[in-house]
Amino acid sequence: MPWREKARELYLESGMKVGEVAAYLEISRQSVSAYLKSLPEYKTECERRKGASALRRKEYKRKKNQEYRMQDAVTGETLRREHDVAAMILSREKYY
Repeated sequence: MPWREKARELYLESGMKVGEVAAYLEISRQSVSAYLKSLPEYKTECERRKGASALRRKEYKRKKNQEYRMQDAVTGETLRREHDVAAMILSREKYY
């Protein structure tokens, strides 16, 4: 099987990246990229991958934001601790 057919199969059907295809076939990334860009399906595959990447990024950001919000969660324990610290500061100012 010629490298071009194999590159097309790996990129479009297996979902490998251009660099991975080039490493697998032991051909320069520029050669593989130039060939893939000449394919009629290339543009639609790029758009599909961009959309999938955007969805993955959006999900990642959503999870990270949830983690950040959970770090600053206000509980009864945090309120009590904050109150105790404020009381110590105020009593120190009052007596010193």
